[in-house]
Amino acid sequence: MFRHISRFRDPSRSLGPSYSRGRTWRMRAAALAMTAATLAAGSAVGVAPVAAQAPTPASLNAAVPAATSENARDVLARVRPSIVQIKGFFGTNTAHEFHGTGFAVADGGVFMTNYHVVARKVQHPTKYRLEYRTPDGTTGALEVLGVDVRHDLAIVKAADHAPTPLTFVAAEPARGTRAYSVGFPLDVGLTITEGVSNGMVEESFEPRIHYSGAINGGMSGGPALDAAGNVFGVNVSHYRFQQLVSFLVPGRHAEALRAMVPAAPPLPAALDAAIASQARAHSASLIGALAGPLATQVAAGYVLPGKLAPFVQCNASGTPDPNQPVQSVRINCQTKAGLFLQSGLQSGDLSFSHSVLSTEKLDPWRFTNRLSWNGAGFAASGQRQHVGPFACRDRSVKLNGFDAALTLCTRSYRKLADLYDFILVVKSLNGTQRGFASRLTMTGMEFEPAMAFIQRYVAAMEWKP
Repeated sequence: MFRHISRFRDPSRSLGPSYSRGRTWRMRAAALAMTAATLAAGSAVGVAPVAAQAPTPASLNAAVPAATSENARDVLARVRPSIVQIKGFFGTNTAHEFHGTGFAVADGGVFMTNYHVVARKVQHPTKYRLEYRTPDGTTGALEVLGVDVRHDLAIVKAADHAPTPLTFVAAEPARGTRAYSVGFPLDVGLTITEGVSNGMVEESFEPRIHYSGAINGGMSGGPALDAAGNVFGVNVSHYRFQQLVSFLVPGRHAEALRAMVPAAPPLPAALDAAIASQARAHSASLIGALAGPLATQVAAGYVLPGKLAPFVQCNASGTPDPNQPVQSVRINCQTKAGLFLQSGLQSGDLSFSHSVLSTEKLDPWRFTNRLSWNGAGFAASGQRQHVGPFACRDRSVKLNGFDAALTLCTRSYRKLADLYDFILVVKSLNGTQRGFASRLTMTGMEFEPAMAFIQRYVAAMEWKP
């Protein structure tokens, strides 16, 4: 079968070489005739024929765009001596456990990086050691001088390596301006990526610059640069499973931290106290931004907390099939304000969800059973080395027009003094054909302000049939 198909597609093979040569000659003659006719027609309408010229190597190169940006090459060459890879080692191991990027910001070997790059060293100073590695392979020790956990920044000092500091610019580039990011992605060597600065992220609790270029693991703490090689931001994060949606800490926060760097490394206890203080200030700022009457929305007759502030991101979904025995509306809201303190430990965030159910087909027992599934369980992030166990209390309360069951759980942080996590579940008890379950999660909050917010959250709920 395959041989028959091959002969069908190329009949010249079955007709012999003389047919093939004759066919080729006739095709070339026809092509030359068509070309001559075209040139003659062009002359008739005032288009001068152009003499055919063989393409030169120079003309070929001009026709093909450059495979790389020459400006990116220039920027990388300019900043390369001031960039280092930062590696963290557990104990005496020679294989590193984590790595990131740093860049020189002051004389004397002072480098900027992300806090989360050095967090394990800060939290466990006797268990980890830090080292730098230059693009040329020189290595040495690093010490942490200061941290800004709110903006995920840290200052470190290198031993016997003091390159020229990079220069900061006062403001981020205008939206749509070409920009660059430098770092050591995935431990494959010094890399520069090219993208566009898209200005400040709208409706974000902490200021972030949207950079539409690649930032991969290991580039954390590297510089974001304009076309002149000046620093306008610091690599910090990207959306997982999304392409070229990356974020930068504005350079002004890095400059503020650099201005407060001490001459000598602080004691571990002083760093711990600074981290706890900064985390408390962050949570207080978040709660303060949610002051005043809480915004609400109505679902199946229930008034429930909604988009509480511009930086709170909410989405909603429901049951599209009207024939389902239970109709549901699901509302999810989150601030995305959490601080990444270290692997397995986040602080200063708030999220909540509502599941509102109604039915005309289920009996009261089946409907109540279905409602009880929502909000069940208290799974929460956080490792036992960082946080204690949850302690919970249950009670029934009378709210605005309906009865509800409340479950409140809280746990404390082991090293960050006066910070707690909270989980609140509220379930309505007033109906056999409709009801809701609401879950509020707060991480890294001071106790009294968090409890005051929880009371406001519950008080905003109302039944309006």
